[in-house]
Amino acid sequence: MKKIGALLLCLLLSGCFQITEIIKHKSDNSGSYSLIIDFSKSWVKTRAAILLGDVDGVSIPSEEEIQSKLTKFKTEADKIKGVTHISTSTDFKNYIFKLNFSYDSIETLNKVLNSFDKKNNLAHCKMENGKFIRNTAYPFPKNLTKNDEKKEALQEANITTIYTFDKDISDIENTNSKLSKSKKTVVLKQSVWNALQHKNIMNNKITFTP
Repeated sequence: MKKIGALLLCLLLSGCFQITEIIKHKSDNSGSYSLIIDFSKSWVKTRAAILLGDVDGVSIPSEEEIQSKLTKFKTEADKIKGVTHISTSTDFKNYIFKLNFSYDSIETLNKVLNSFDKKNNLAHCKMENGKFIRNTAYPFPKNLTKNDEKKEALQEANITTIYTFDKDISDIENTNSKLSKSKKTVVLKQSVWNALQHKNIMNNKITFTP
């Protein structure tokens, strides 16, 4: 949902955080997707921001509003054909938010990812010539890097992507990636600051062993 993107934008102003994206993709192009947004390292700041309802002039949603937005995401994602096992969870003690779903095709996966920000209709993931291609587009405000006061927090905040497949990986285009011993999982981690400075830094193209 676009509102989920807006929720993330508001919360990221409240403190250090970790974003983890997990995709488990099968040879038939079905799979599962998980997104974890973890503010536990700065839960005091995050809680204070939610209680105050405002950070740097930006309105911060209440716990009830956060729960409502995640519930609405689940309701609307359920309307997308090919999406199953949709779930969301909230931990307001540690400020960890999760959403999960399964998809029957890459097209379905892209429909859900595009629902996070309806301003753009992108091919976030695709299979091309036997390669899995991930083009990232995170809904962060473009002017965030202009605020020097936020630089340190954005350098400490991280985005991690974990992509697992049911066949061996032979090549990874993004040289910052790490390949598991099983040769079936690719892990890529960058600071949010780097992701803002270099929009393609989390993109990847993964080739499989024939």
